Amino acid sequence: MSRLFLPWLLAVTLSAQLADNPKMRPPEQPNPKTLLSPAVIDSLVNELSGSTGVSHILELNPYERNRPAEEYKGLYRESAYMEKRLKEYKLEKVEVKRFPMPGKQWDGEEGEFWVTKPARRQIVNYRDVPAMLAVGSKSADITAELIYCGRGDNKSDYAGKNIAGNIVLVSGPPGAAANLAIKEFGAAGIASYSNPTGRPFDRPDQIAWNGLSGRGFTPAEGKTAFAFNLSHRMGLELLEMLEKGEKLTVQAKVRATEYDAPMQVSTALIEGDGTSDQEITLVAHLFEGVAKQGGMDNSSGSAMILEIARVWKKLIDDGVLKRPRRSVRFLWVPEISGSMAYLRANPEEAKRMVSVMAIDMAGSSVTKSRNSFRLMSTPYSVNSFLNDVNQQFFEFVGETNREKVNNRRLYYSFQYPIIDPQGSRDQFYYNVEKHYGASDHTVYLNAGIPAILLNNWPEIGYHTSEDSATNADPTQFKRAAFIGLAASLVMANADGPGALRIAEMVAGYAAERSGRELGLALQSLGDGATLRDAKTRVRINHEREAATIRSASVLADKDPAAVKQIESFASAFQTANLASALATVEAYASARGITDTAMSAAEVQASKLIPLRKKPDAPGFGGGGRNLSPVEADKLGGMGLSEAKAFANGKRSVLDIRDAVSAEFGSIDIQLFLAAFEELSKSGDFELVQK
Repeated sequence: MSRLFLPWLLAVTLSAQLADNPKMRPPEQPNPKTLLSPAVIDSLVNELSGSTGVSHILELNPYERNRPAEEYKGLYRESAYMEKRLKEYKLEKVEVKRFPMPGKQWDGEEGEFWVTKPARRQIVNYRDVPAMLAVGSKSADITAELIYCGRGDNKSDYAGKNIAGNIVLVSGPPGAAANLAIKEFGAAGIASYSNPTGRPFDRPDQIAWNGLSGRGFTPAEGKTAFAFNLSHRMGLELLEMLEKGEKLTVQAKVRATEYDAPMQVSTALIEGDGTSDQEITLVAHLFEGVAKQGGMDNSSGSAMILEIARVWKKLIDDGVLKRPRRSVRFLWVPEISGSMAYLRANPEEAKRMVSVMAIDMAGSSVTKSRNSFRLMSTPYSVNSFLNDVNQQFFEFVGETNREKVNNRRLYYSFQYPIIDPQGSRDQFYYNVEKHYGASDHTVYLNAGIPAILLNNWPEIGYHTSEDSATNADPTQFKRAAFIGLAASLVMANADGPGALRIAEMVAGYAAERSGRELGLALQSLGDGATLRDAKTRVRINHEREAATIRSASVLADKDPAAVKQIESFASAFQTANLASALATVEAYASARGITDTAMSAAEVQASKLIPLRKKPDAPGFGGGGRNLSPVEADKLGGMGLSEAKAFANGKRSVLDIRDAVSAEFGSIDIQLFLAAFEELSKSGDFELVQK
């Protein structure tokens, strides 16, 4: 018998003994409960295959490959694979939809970078590492001197140097250097060893997927413009030669072209049983652009949704699961742009969507990437049961796939092992985090649909030449797919009583979060916050949590009695808990001698101004993923500005909006909000009216 089989057998045997012998001591740390029965969980785990999922990744993206010209005229390789598998798995309404692309698709075809003097040596070739050619590069064949220009993003980097007609070596991103080096100083091209997204010190041979078109750079017509991406090691070796006083002559060969290439969106459905008109949606981007793709980003997420679709449909066909109440839509899209095109083309379908789960990089090896699987929640402006329905399964897998010291005498290793035969036996690490943008879920949020992101971070090869299927772990893939399928199953099947059960579960998480927020409010008083700020923070939290409980009522769409119960439950939660929390804040403040202070003049002004939206917001919820807190900023921006606009519902004052955003990010100066909405008023996006 295999030794790897023994821990599992022992766990199962002891579990059976516990069930048969009530005198045996129960585990000190029992498994978390979920909204699925153990029998359903067993059926999902037994059918899900991490090995099959990783095979999909290998079929979709076995290596870095250049897309041949003939593919642009028909189905892309990935679209054809999805269509074939979806039909094989008997999914319904399988289709590859085509949408126009805003511009032509750039495609690199050849790239060579050589040192020709003092000795001829090839540095890197597109044939070996397609990531070496920066997106947007134009064809060229040039021999010139290599000039080092520091980061390359400041004019002083070029002072006193012979730039015109030569190739510059920079440590900063080529897109940032292009406007100066090429456009202003006449360089022929750029060689950059910047790796802003990877791990250049841990992995010095990684080459980043940098593009040339940064900060609005567009090559002048008829002018040479190209950039090579180098590894950290390549860049430092060239720099060392230059610092020794060697004059380096280099040769750059580039062949690139553009195609009229449509966006292709693969879609399939598991049709509902007819008792609900609603849909839930799972989406992954099958393309980042069209020219080339990454193994983990995002062939992995695409493969995971395909495996979820396969298992769900098979269990229905086998009679193990009932057909869900809600239809389940599966989408494989070009990132961001494909989701936008699909929603524009299907506005009625968008109205039926009650939740969206995006999966972007999933199932990677914990050992290789030293990462965790992450739930990126909805932002505070979007209150949804979606977060907590997923969190329960994150916790279930995390708690049952780690060794608990308290339970060692009963269970060796994992209490409910979810392990693939070809995968690791690593523990499952996870994090539940605040909203982060920069993937397809942002598009649905912007359309008013609750959406989250499931994501392995950090991924060792993210946006680099090492983004490969070799980073995948079938065990972690299986666990992540289980979470996505289990959570989707709960939401797809919920009726009135099911919605009430979800509301009950959400209330438990809401109580936990409210307790933490109360503690933070008390700490803020000790840090010098006003009593008003502390009480406002507690009040906003309870309003938000009550709205999250209330959000479950959308799943009781044809059960008014359940909707009424959930509303009563949410109101009671807010009223009772808020009164208790405010009393605690006031008692703490009284003990410290802290009393209410008058609002500042700016706060009084902000309390009298209500922003009214005049134009819809631009696509891309969350400022394209720029989620940094603007606490120290001179100007409100990024996620802070995005949330400020999201909270502007025509009823909240500028002060109310500041308070809501501060509850999410920490205290932010009211002047930043006054200035932001004044600017938005001048642009015509909003109108400021007196209260």
